[in-house]
Amino acid sequence: MNWVLLGVAASVATLVLLTLGYPLARIVGIRGFAAVGVAPAFAMTVICGASVVLPWAGIAWSSLPVLVFAAVIAAILGIGAWLTRHLRPSASEGSRFDGALLIALVLVSGLIAWRTVSVIQAPDAISQTFDNVFHLNALRWILDTGSASALEIGYMTNPEGPPTFYPSGWHAFVTLVIQITGAPLTIALNGSVLAITAVVWPLGAILLSRTLFGRSAAVSFGTGVLAASLPSFPLLPMDYGVLYPFQLGLALLPAVLAVTARFLGLTAVRDDVGTLWWGIALLGCLPGLALVHPGALMAWLALSAPLAAVRGVVAWRERSSMRSRIKVVAVAALYLGAAAAMVYVLRPPASARSWQPEMSYGEALIALASTSPWYASAAVLGSVSILAGAAWALISRTSVAIAALGIYLTAGFLFVVVAAAPFPFRDVFTAPWYNNIPRIAAILAIAVVPLGTFGIQKTWSMVAARAHRAGWSGPIVRNVGMAGVGVLVVISQVGPTSAMPDAERVASASFALTPDSPLLDSDEAALVSRLPEVVEEGYAIAGSPWTGASVAYALTGATVLMPHIQMEISENLDSVNQGLADAEPGSEVCEAISALGVGYVLDFGTREVHGASHVFPGLEDLDESSAVELIDAEGSARLYQVTGCTE
Repeated sequence: MNWVLLGVAASVATLVLLTLGYPLARIVGIRGFAAVGVAPAFAMTVICGASVVLPWAGIAWSSLPVLVFAAVIAAILGIGAWLTRHLRPSASEGSRFDGALLIALVLVSGLIAWRTVSVIQAPDAISQTFDNVFHLNALRWILDTGSASALEIGYMTNPEGPPTFYPSGWHAFVTLVIQITGAPLTIALNGSVLAITAVVWPLGAILLSRTLFGRSAAVSFGTGVLAASLPSFPLLPMDYGVLYPFQLGLALLPAVLAVTARFLGLTAVRDDVGTLWWGIALLGCLPGLALVHPGALMAWLALSAPLAAVRGVVAWRERSSMRSRIKVVAVAALYLGAAAAMVYVLRPPASARSWQPEMSYGEALIALASTSPWYASAAVLGSVSILAGAAWALISRTSVAIAALGIYLTAGFLFVVVAAAPFPFRDVFTAPWYNNIPRIAAILAIAVVPLGTFGIQKTWSMVAARAHRAGWSGPIVRNVGMAGVGVLVVISQVGPTSAMPDAERVASASFALTPDSPLLDSDEAALVSRLPEVVEEGYAIAGSPWTGASVAYALTGATVLMPHIQMEISENLDSVNQGLADAEPGSEVCEAISALGVGYVLDFGTREVHGASHVFPGLEDLDESSAVELIDAEGSARLYQVTGCTE
């Protein structure tokens, strides 16, 4: 039954993104597959915008007000489209059914869904990682408070402090799926992740390649096979972190890059929308990208720079007068200035970007060449396709090919810098991603796809042309092409030429529920599942968030004192953490216990999610304390009731 619920959650997550985004794409003038491909990016802008606006209007977070918000945006866009209808290019004929595109989408979605399900292993599994304490509890907090605003979610970790910004787009999206399906929080979360990896990512990747290189079957299949063969995305953000919001942001990124390319005129397909509305479409994508994760916005800035550079060179060559060329230089200077400002403003604080280099330059280049920069196994198809794509780009020297090469070289440069360069040089370029290798490794996978696809397309075109000259019939050539797709799938998914089995094995360890799981082990999970039967409503549970005790809030709805590891510690909270074990009537700690409503303590021992040690004296050695009474246990996991403040 839980697997069925997972499928329902994934389907609903997909429908939410398409229902909110597709109508807006059509109003803008985008048609056919492109409208489907950009729909998730538009939808996330709607969701993120609604999440900020609704609390100001005193409206609780739910699907109906989000639909109303989308309708308002649609009405505004519709009026604008009508007023500017004379500025649009003449519309092309309606899109024809593209069987190759459909098969490619089904193929890549199936392959990635298989890997994603293999990683999570169970429909209700949780990522046993540091960041997941916040992500899980933030979902519950939104459901409880009715606010998904990026300006308010910080109150979960600092209830008494000033409002702080935290990008909550992913959390807002997943809570909609929870509300609509009624599925348990963990199943709805995993279903949403499945939709992101197996639907949003393939749609965007194929859209970007088709935008740059045309709508041939070779482009669709080449992109599909590549998108399913790169371990750094979408699996790495599930393994490391866990980086759920960043994963969604990067899944949206190819579609946003496709819109950017259309706006700049770097495309192999006919434009029936117009520069004005492609620009509006781009503006419609960026807020969602930023509020899902600023790192994804900065990735767009980095990978769109080659597109802008190529367009600038083309514009320079097209203009012969000095006045026109000065305008090109002025626009380029404005772009660079805005980019530098964004890098400076959106980079994390210095304390959060202190990751150190982990490779030599030679090792970084080898990892880059393997197209599997975080895992031990090389992704052979990715490496070969990149070499082919680079060679063909230098041979053809078309603007779109050079742009694709530039995208890859930009990401490759960032990877080598973050992996091997010293401070402060690396901080200049990779600070927006915390100077952190896994994040840029994931971005690198995005950059591999268009250039690798170009290599596959051009190589196949050469083979097909020679086959035709040799007298092979069209059906035979097509059959050979389909057989080639099958070979590429095998090469990319199994055996020594594939990095995916290794990535799946490593990532799945982050979701395994065992007696030794780092965040919540099997005994602790069993005890947490019984909390609704044991814990009285209205009381909070103390416990170290480092040991996983805090995820009881997400999994059961029971109030916990510290819903995040990086909690702002108030005076009362500090008093409880330091002295609960010694509580006695009339003591200062009992006043704090009363003020915070503490009634229970979860004791999950000393094993912490990162293997470190953080001491809370008031929550330790409770088996020897007269201030608490043991009321439930599972293995070494203990639930105590606070009794020391009772006369």
